Amino acid sequence: MVKKALVIIDVQTAVVEESYKRDKVIDNINHLIHRARGQQIPIIYIQHESPEGPMKKGEPGWQLHPRLEKPIHQEMTISKIVPNSFSHTPLKQTLDKQGVTQLYICGAQTEYCVDSTCRGAFDLDYDVTLIMDAHTTNDAIHLSAPRIIEHVHETLKNFWSPSAKIRLEKSTELDWMQSETHPQ
Repeated sequence: MVKKALVIIDVQTAVVEESYKRDKVIDNINHLIHRARGQQIPIIYIQHESPEGPMKKGEPGWQLHPRLEKPIHQEMTISKIVPNSFSHTPLKQTLDKQGVTQLYICGAQTEYCVDSTCRGAFDLDYDVTLIMDAHTTNDAIHLSAPRIIEHVHETLKNFWSPSAKIRLEKSTELDWMQSETHPQ
Protein backbone atom coordinates (compact mmCIF):
# COMPACT_ATOMS: atom_id res chain seq x y z
CA MET A 1 0.00 0.00 0.00
CA VAL A 2 1.26 3.47 -0.90
CA LYS A 3 1.53 5.87 2.00
CA LYS A 4 2.24 9.50 1.16
CA ALA A 5 4.09 12.29 2.94
CA LEU A 6 4.63 15.95 2.07
CA VAL A 7 8.19 17.19 2.66
CA ILE A 8 8.69 20.97 2.78
CA ILE A 9 12.34 21.94 2.45
CA ASP A 10 13.99 25.14 3.72
CA VAL A 11 11.19 27.66 3.25
CA GLN A 12 13.13 29.92 5.59
CA THR A 13 13.42 33.68 5.52
CA ALA A 14 17.10 33.87 4.51
CA VAL A 15 16.69 31.14 1.88
CA VAL A 16 13.63 32.45 0.03
CA GLU A 17 13.73 36.21 0.61
CA GLU A 18 14.85 36.98 -2.96
CA SER A 19 13.56 33.79 -4.62
CA TYR A 20 11.86 33.56 -7.98
CA LYS A 21 8.05 33.79 -7.67
CA ARG A 22 8.43 33.44 -3.90
CA ASP A 23 4.92 34.49 -2.89
CA LYS A 24 3.21 32.32 -5.50
CA VAL A 25 5.36 29.31 -4.58
CA ILE A 26 4.65 29.76 -0.86
CA ASP A 27 0.93 30.15 -1.59
CA ASN A 28 1.05 26.86 -3.53
CA ILE A 29 2.87 25.18 -0.63
CA ASN A 30 0.27 26.51 1.82
CA HIS A 31 -2.50 25.04 -0.33
CA LEU A 32 -0.64 21.70 -0.34
CA ILE A 33 -0.36 21.87 3.45
CA HIS A 34 -4.09 22.48 3.91
CA ARG A 35 -5.05 19.65 1.54
CA ALA A 36 -2.52 17.25 3.11
CA ARG A 37 -3.85 18.02 6.59
CA GLY A 38 -7.40 17.42 5.39
CA GLN A 39 -6.42 14.00 4.08
CA GLN A 40 -4.17 13.01 7.00
CA ILE A 41 -1.07 13.00 4.80
CA PRO A 42 1.92 13.44 7.12
CA ILE A 43 3.80 16.72 6.70
CA ILE A 44 7.48 17.09 7.52
CA TYR A 45 9.17 20.48 7.57
CA ILE A 46 12.92 20.60 6.97
CA GLN A 47 15.00 23.52 8.27
CA HIS A 48 18.61 24.07 7.31
CA GLU A 49 20.95 25.42 9.95
CA SER A 50 24.52 26.66 9.96
CA PRO A 51 26.88 27.20 12.89
CA GLU A 52 27.11 30.95 12.15
CA GLY A 53 25.39 33.65 10.12
CA PRO A 54 21.76 34.16 9.12
CA MET A 55 21.04 30.40 9.10
CA LYS A 56 22.19 29.88 12.69
CA LYS A 57 19.36 28.28 14.68
CA GLY A 58 17.18 30.96 16.24
CA GLU A 59 18.32 33.79 13.96
CA PRO A 60 15.63 35.68 11.99
CA GLY A 61 16.90 34.25 8.68
CA TRP A 62 16.67 30.69 10.03
CA GLN A 63 12.96 31.07 10.89
CA LEU A 64 10.30 29.65 8.60
CA HIS A 65 9.17 32.40 6.22
CA PRO A 66 6.32 34.46 7.76
CA ARG A 67 4.07 33.75 4.76
CA LEU A 68 4.43 29.95 5.19
CA GLU A 69 1.79 28.00 7.13
CA LYS A 70 3.53 26.87 10.33
CA PRO A 71 3.65 23.27 11.58
CA ILE A 72 0.95 22.13 13.97
CA HIS A 73 1.48 19.81 16.93
CA GLN A 74 1.55 16.44 15.10
CA GLU A 75 3.81 17.70 12.29
CA MET A 76 7.54 17.20 12.62
CA THR A 77 10.32 19.67 11.93
CA ILE A 78 13.73 18.18 11.17
CA SER A 79 16.96 20.19 11.20
CA LYS A 80 19.68 19.50 8.66
CA ILE A 81 23.21 20.76 8.07
CA VAL A 82 23.83 19.59 4.47
CA PRO A 83 21.70 19.83 1.30
CA ASN A 84 20.34 16.24 1.33
CA SER A 85 17.58 16.13 3.95
CA PHE A 86 18.33 12.43 4.56
CA SER A 87 22.00 12.94 5.42
CA HIS A 88 22.74 13.10 9.16
CA THR A 89 19.02 13.43 10.05
CA PRO A 90 16.24 11.13 11.31
CA LEU A 91 14.17 11.69 8.14
CA LYS A 92 14.42 8.11 6.80
CA GLN A 93 13.65 6.59 10.21
CA THR A 94 10.68 8.94 10.61
CA LEU A 95 9.26 8.03 7.20
CA ASP A 96 9.88 4.32 7.65
CA LYS A 97 8.23 4.33 11.08
CA GLN A 98 5.11 5.79 9.43
CA GLY A 99 5.28 3.34 6.51
CA VAL A 100 5.74 6.12 3.93
CA THR A 101 6.69 5.00 0.41
CA GLN A 102 5.73 8.07 -1.68
CA LEU A 103 7.25 11.51 -1.06
CA TYR A 104 5.88 14.79 -2.37
CA ILE A 105 8.71 17.33 -2.25
CA CYS A 106 8.56 21.12 -2.36
CA GLY A 107 10.52 24.07 -1.01
CA ALA A 108 13.84 25.79 -1.69
CA GLN A 109 16.46 25.99 -3.18
CA THR A 110 15.76 23.99 -6.31
CA GLU A 111 19.31 23.14 -7.38
CA TYR A 112 20.64 22.52 -3.89
CA CYS A 113 18.49 21.08 -1.14
CA VAL A 114 15.42 20.23 -3.22
CA ASP A 115 17.43 18.42 -5.90
CA SER A 116 19.69 16.69 -3.35
CA THR A 117 16.74 15.48 -1.32
CA CYS A 118 14.93 14.17 -4.41
CA ARG A 119 18.05 12.22 -5.38
CA GLY A 120 18.59 11.01 -1.81
CA ALA A 121 15.01 9.76 -1.56
CA PHE A 122 15.29 8.04 -4.95
CA ASP A 123 18.53 6.34 -3.86
CA LEU A 124 16.69 5.05 -0.77
CA ASP A 125 13.92 3.57 -3.00
CA TYR A 126 11.20 6.08 -2.23
CA ASP A 127 8.93 7.11 -5.08
CA VAL A 128 9.33 10.87 -5.41
CA THR A 129 7.07 13.53 -6.85
CA LEU A 130 8.72 16.91 -7.20
CA ILE A 131 5.90 19.45 -7.18
CA MET A 132 6.84 21.70 -10.10
CA ASP A 133 5.01 24.84 -8.99
CA ALA A 134 5.97 24.55 -5.33
CA HIS A 135 9.74 24.99 -5.31
CA THR A 136 11.97 27.94 -6.08
CA THR A 137 15.49 29.30 -6.19
CA ASN A 138 17.45 32.48 -6.86
CA ASP A 139 19.19 33.70 -9.98
CA ALA A 140 22.82 32.58 -10.19
CA ILE A 141 25.68 34.30 -11.99
CA HIS A 142 25.56 31.75 -14.83
CA LEU A 143 21.80 30.99 -15.03
CA SER A 144 18.50 32.65 -14.21
CA ALA A 145 16.21 31.01 -11.66
CA PRO A 146 13.73 29.83 -14.35
CA ARG A 147 16.59 28.18 -16.27
CA ILE A 148 17.91 26.50 -13.11
CA ILE A 149 14.44 25.15 -12.36
CA GLU A 150 14.07 23.93 -15.94
CA HIS A 151 17.46 22.21 -15.79
CA VAL A 152 16.62 20.39 -12.56
CA HIS A 153 13.26 19.27 -14.00
CA GLU A 154 14.90 17.97 -17.18
CA THR A 155 17.53 16.09 -15.19
CA LEU A 156 15.25 14.52 -12.58
CA LYS A 157 12.56 13.41 -15.02
CA ASN A 158 15.10 11.04 -16.58
CA PHE A 159 15.88 9.16 -13.37
CA TRP A 160 14.82 5.53 -13.53
CA SER A 161 15.23 2.49 -11.32
CA PRO A 162 13.41 -0.83 -11.01
CA SER A 163 12.56 0.06 -7.40
CA ALA A 164 11.84 3.81 -7.42
CA LYS A 165 10.87 6.70 -9.66
CA ILE A 166 10.87 10.46 -9.76
CA ARG A 167 7.82 12.20 -11.22
CA LEU A 168 7.28 15.88 -11.85
CA GLU A 169 3.76 17.20 -11.42
CA LYS A 170 2.11 20.53 -10.80
CA SER A 171 0.16 20.79 -7.57
CA THR A 172 -3.12 20.78 -9.51
CA GLU A 173 -2.18 17.43 -11.09
CA LEU A 174 -1.68 15.56 -7.80
CA ASP A 175 -4.40 12.99 -7.15
CA TRP A 176 -4.83 14.14 -3.55
CA MET A 177 -5.14 17.78 -4.65
CA GLN A 178 -7.84 17.04 -7.24
CA SER A 179 -10.27 15.47 -4.80
CA GLU A 180 -11.63 18.73 -3.43
CA THR A 181 -14.69 18.03 -1.36
CA HIS A 182 -17.72 20.08 -2.20
CA PRO A 183 -20.65 20.53 0.19
CA GLN A 184 -23.89 18.94 -0.97
